[in-house]
Amino acid sequence: MTFTLYKETRLNCFYVNIAALLKRLPVEDAHLIYLFNQAGLFYRDTEDEDEFQISPYYRLLDDFVYGLFGARLHKTGSSAGDDYMRTLKETLANGKSAIIESDIFYLPYSGFYRRTHFPHALEVTGYREGTFEICDHYYEYHGFLEESELQAVFDASLDSAFYKRLYVWFLKKTEGPAPEELTPAFCKSVIQDNLANMQGAVTYDCPSGSYPGLAAFVPICGKIKSLKTIEEDSVKFKAASYLYEGFREIANSRYHHHHFLKAIGEHALAESYLEADQSWMVAANLLMRAATGNQFQAFEERILARMERVKQKEADNTALLQQWLDRRTAGPSDDVRKDESTTA
Repeated sequence: MTFTLYKETRLNCFYVNIAALLKRLPVEDAHLIYLFNQAGLFYRDTEDEDEFQISPYYRLLDDFVYGLFGARLHKTGSSAGDDYMRTLKETLANGKSAIIESDIFYLPYSGFYRRTHFPHALEVTGYREGTFEICDHYYEYHGFLEESELQAVFDASLDSAFYKRLYVWFLKKTEGPAPEELTPAFCKSVIQDNLANMQGAVTYDCPSGSYPGLAAFVPICGKIKSLKTIEEDSVKFKAASYLYEGFREIANSRYHHHHFLKAIGEHALAESYLEADQSWMVAANLLMRAATGNQFQAFEERILARMERVKQKEADNTALLQQWLDRRTAGPSDDVRKDESTTA
């Protein structure tokens, strides 16, 4: 299979693989801008006492993949390593490349091999005579792993703290009607959905029991304050890691939403989201500095002060979205650009 390592440093390891699959349909880079359009926020606790989730994504990407590009994401989960290997081989035998999951700690080619545990996603593009071809777009790696090596990765990952099941994803072009062209109505719906989430609505795939939108800042800041009181280092740094990765992903979502807004001609609003991106990144970097020296108490005041600025920026952007919609109460406006070439 021909392949291209897709380089986009502001997409997470799963999304960059989705982008790589879409480019083979093919989908142009300029059209991928419309896919990564969510700029929401939610916090939720999980069943595990020392785990929680922070995310800007309240809706599965699958809906947009189908609506914009006429393709479907299919996934199959396995709780046993040998079943997972079988699913991967079946997917590849059908001529599809596949996205797989693993704990990065067990990937032999990774710089984090045997050093850091963290969930990761990568693409497998082929299998021949006991050898798998790997494209890890996130880390810009192309190479090969023997079946025994990859089987060991699957088995170990299922025993790690991150996975009870592993999923294989592949993309399939539908045989139905071609996707509709990008319309002002679609652009308006994206902004409506982001606004609803930030105003506190639990919509689409936002988990029940979560704190959506601006309400998420209360439990997030509570987690920041708790870092200095956690005695066990492994639990403390796990919580800090969840916060850091969450902040980075929220920043990335604002960055991509800024590109979406620019693409539809909303340059002033786009700049405001770029400022939000930068503010979340500052918060993430402060967390990293605190974790590096185990100085959570010393950095707490600075991190919380930054979070107040982040919250105010998010409140300002939410108000700007409301004003944008208020000006269009009669329906989609002609000043939202309609891209006639968006169909894939």
